[in-house]
Amino acid sequence: MIDFELSDGDNKLINEAREQATLARKYARYYDQNENIVPPRELKEAVGRPDPFEERLKMEGQISGKAMVEALLHMEFFRGDVVPLRVPKISLGNYVLESVGTPEQIEKWGKARIAIGITEPGAGSDPSRITTTAVYDKAKDEWILNGEKIFITFAEDADAVMVFARDKRDDGQLGYTSFLVEKGTPGFSVGPQVKKMGIRAEDTAGLVFQDCRVPSLNHVKADFKAVFKVFNFSRPIVAAFGLGTSRAMLDFTLEKLAEIGISPKYQSGLSCQDAISDRLAALEAEYEAARLSVLRAKWLEDQGSAVKIEASMAKAMGGMAARRITKECMEILGNFALSEAHLAEKWFRDARISDIYEGPGEVQRLMIARSLLGYSQKELR
Repeated sequence: MIDFELSDGDNKLINEAREQATLARKYARYYDQNENIVPPRELKEAVGRPDPFEERLKMEGQISGKAMVEALLHMEFFRGDVVPLRVPKISLGNYVLESVGTPEQIEKWGKARIAIGITEPGAGSDPSRITTTAVYDKAKDEWILNGEKIFITFAEDADAVMVFARDKRDDGQLGYTSFLVEKGTPGFSVGPQVKKMGIRAEDTAGLVFQDCRVPSLNHVKADFKAVFKVFNFSRPIVAAFGLGTSRAMLDFTLEKLAEIGISPKYQSGLSCQDAISDRLAALEAEYEAARLSVLRAKWLEDQGSAVKIEASMAKAMGGMAARRITKECMEILGNFALSEAHLAEKWFRDARISDIYEGPGEVQRLMIARSLLGYSQKELR
């Protein structure tokens, strides 16, 4: 039986994350209005405070699991804003390197922050349509990359990027593979920050590779399956982002309702509840259901189980819940929520992306349906 009762160690880390989120929140509007400025890797308020993500790695036996606590911490940090006191030291590219890199590659780049470059113009959420190419120059033992990537997280601040590309095999067929390209490599450039509706503080830009040469050591040799396996770990985290934002919105809504004498009484029963209490009870229930789906996926990950479908379920539920909760709270708050004097309208904008990136909700539901019904990708599109 799964028991999601939190341990003392869990609560210690969660409380620290919540305090740090409160400190970071004061920067929310500044970076929202100045999206061309990439936040520093560490804000001044972080000095002297522990990093909960690092601390959990030292607390085996005191916490419910490294993966599960990671999700809980992300939920807390996103109650504050997109900007944490410390930017995570690693990104998705690090997970690819760790899972398929050679000892020499891991030794050289294991401590670097590695972004992942998959999405391209015209390809959308279908990685099978990418057009970035890698051609091997046997005379120089180098690979030549050409192509463009868009919407890359940590594009500007990362030390390197794990680029997903097509390479021409000996039989003439095009396969999929990956290369680690370090910043400063000739032919590799980073575009300006993307203008976004929400999460404007998140470092997001495009990448261009124009006759970009990298040595054979940079060929990580991660195929389609290996690269996309990392999303089984990150999709519940994206759902946690959205749930953290929606929790902040719910708390703000309850706070403002209390100021005018409205306090939902969830124990009263349907016949004794007013319309607003009924709506809020439904939102709280959806939040809890999505939160438990995230924790279940991460708990299974801690047990070493395969989590592909559970990750998709968490992502689909979490993204949908974040969108619904923030939308409903905006409607309850009315015109008051539109003022930039408060963060409600920002949270509404920020939450939209949690149902889109790292696989839209529609794609996750397709993957779940295929698994339940036993259909292949070709049979159910």
